[in-house]
Amino acid sequence: MVSLRTGSSSLHFHRQHGRTPVMRISVLIVAAVTVLGVAAVFVMPSVRVSGHRHDSQHRSRARFALTSWPNRNDKSCITCGAIPESAVGSAAGFDFGQWWSGLVQSAMPTLRPMWEGYVLEVGKSLADWTPVLIIVILFFIRAILKDGSDGEDDQGAGFMFGMGKKKQPKLTVTSLNRQMDRYTLSLTQATKGKTEAQKLKTHLTEGYTELQQAEASSAATEPSQASKSGKDSQDSLPRRVWVLEFQDKRNDVQASGAKQLREEISAVIMFADPARDEVVLRLDSGGGTVTGYGLAGAQLMRLRDAGLHLTVAIDQVAASGGYLMACTAHRIICSPFAIIGSIGVVQELPIVFDRLQREGIQFETTTAGKFKRTLTPFKQPTEEDRKKNKEDIEDVLRVFKEFVSSSRPSVDIDAVATGDTWIGPLAKEQGLVDELKTSDTLLLDHIRDGRQVLSVGLAEQSSSPLESVLQGAMETVNTRFPAVAAAFSGQMSPPVQYPSPMAEMRSPNWMIYHGD
Repeated sequence: MVSLRTGSSSLHFHRQHGRTPVMRISVLIVAAVTVLGVAAVFVMPSVRVSGHRHDSQHRSRARFALTSWPNRNDKSCITCGAIPESAVGSAAGFDFGQWWSGLVQSAMPTLRPMWEGYVLEVGKSLADWTPVLIIVILFFIRAILKDGSDGEDDQGAGFMFGMGKKKQPKLTVTSLNRQMDRYTLSLTQATKGKTEAQKLKTHLTEGYTELQQAEASSAATEPSQASKSGKDSQDSLPRRVWVLEFQDKRNDVQASGAKQLREEISAVIMFADPARDEVVLRLDSGGGTVTGYGLAGAQLMRLRDAGLHLTVAIDQVAASGGYLMACTAHRIICSPFAIIGSIGVVQELPIVFDRLQREGIQFETTTAGKFKRTLTPFKQPTEEDRKKNKEDIEDVLRVFKEFVSSSRPSVDIDAVATGDTWIGPLAKEQGLVDELKTSDTLLLDHIRDGRQVLSVGLAEQSSSPLESVLQGAMETVNTRFPAVAAAFSGQMSPPVQYPSPMAEMRSPNWMIYHGD
């Protein structure tokens, strides 16, 4: 607590049990100032002064009589020169400003050390509460930014402080028909003028309006009525082509794009109608891990199982694991100079056992099971290890060949499953692809045929610059003040991470499909 002790020279603050009483003193100061303010407004204007003259010759005291709301311009308020006219003014009654100034000046020698000590103590108290104040301020800013947004991504109070889950990606659907129409409008305006471009825009707008009305009418039709109309209602609507992509940042060695691809495929399967819809996958990949690309291929098989026609369009390369994905399609097209094939498996592993021995380092591995570890960088490989490793690779190749044969039975699998690659025309001769055509040509042909071409993709939700700065501030608070952050996230104490005494028993994912 804070105790005051006045001496002859100065005022001292003593902290005995924390700084909590500082808040009490603050409240008392605010209350005192409030009382003085009320007195200044309501009490002091009502002072009527009467009494004898108070000067150096007569030491008598002035007598004051309080009355109710007197007239400040009344000359009778000043009697016998009790208050000099210089203090009162011309004839305005008691001058409270001058009285207050004199009172403050006389009290300053006593109040100054008290105020300095009080400010110092309050500053120390605020320093102790700074992390909490920062988090509270950031909380309200975060709440304002999140106002009106979807609440499904907010996972408890911890998320409000940047300690929860990140924003979930949203599914975006882009009409390639409208994109081509915008190009056509720009070219029409540049070559034929604004008038013709406006006419074309009106015509396109009317067409899209009629299409939306037809779609809404078809969706509102009851199943019994739809069964009567049957084929006629389906023929009145244009066919749809759903476009997926597995390119750019998705086609790494680990096939990390399979996470987004599985969600996009699920969305298409839930909405698409096999009677009028088909799927086009734009694919470019040189292959990668068995598990990663095996999962990506299994996701594409879901489209076939749902009755949707799948076409894979390869613009640059579909080798090894990339071709495993491609051969799941009903139809494969590729550009004339695309690289196709590389059906095989490879393992590359550096052996550092000899170097460790020269450095005097021994690496000990404890296993349970004869073939739990065969080839590793840290032990001397034996012939038995090499034989077992070779058998494992052959098993993977056999499964790979069976998968390709089941999807494309016309291919001579023994002739192409050599790890070799072929350029577009030669790949067509081997039966690895069906047609030489770029993905752009394929999609443009669908648009010209009057089909709706819709590109589907998961897009990361972008954050505002202020929210990005706020997220960084939250991470800093979480790092420097974990206890406070844990308290605001609903935890009694920050989670403690204990190291596991056992080594991770997951086998390394070393087998990859080789792509040139």
